[in-house]
Amino acid sequence: MNFSDLTLGHHFIPAVNKGMTSGHKLMIVLHGRGDTLDSYKTLTKEINVTGLNYLLLNAPFTEYFGYTWYDDSFDLKDERYLVSLQKLSEVLLSCIEAGFEPHDTFLFGFSQGARMVLDFFLQERKRFAGVLALSPRMSHFEPFPKIEAPINETPIFVAHGRYDPVIPFQETSKELIPWMEGISNMTFESYEMGHEIDIMEIQKVRLWLNEYL
Repeated sequence: MNFSDLTLGHHFIPAVNKGMTSGHKLMIVLHGRGDTLDSYKTLTKEINVTGLNYLLLNAPFTEYFGYTWYDDSFDLKDERYLVSLQKLSEVLLSCIEAGFEPHDTFLFGFSQGARMVLDFFLQERKRFAGVLALSPRMSHFEPFPKIEAPINETPIFVAHGRYDPVIPFQETSKELIPWMEGISNMTFESYEMGHEIDIMEIQKVRLWLNEYL
């Protein structure tokens, strides 16, 4: 699959074992602040579902030894945040050109990346195969975007550690109230962990994905 026109650093992992699926689902994976896509190559093996392609992305801005999607800010007009949303729109167009429609595409993110996939999902107002946000930093929308079809038809999985020292669990659970009121197909899980991706969480993600592949 050719994604050579993408301006973001990326790595495509094709579905190896299609099993009983069509093998035509794609997961776009966004890392957290100061990280790189390389950290998620192993994660795709740990998720271990059949028939799923992966497109791992690097954020557009350098940060320490990795990359970042935006400055450490809730500002919805932050320049880096807006550029990152635009870059994700370009990625989605490239995926469509490569044959992956939004309804066949999962959006996956951790921490900063989780905020980006949630906000990008709201911006695009399309039905996706699913959205997975692990330990997300939640945007402070005023007012909160109205949830309507086809957005309401997209399954959403959100998980957070109860002892997260970076993005407090209370912050995410409080901001999730509007989502839970407006979205009919949402799963929210909490885990006895900090700011990380835990094996129990991965197992739950695997089960959740298998429902929609």
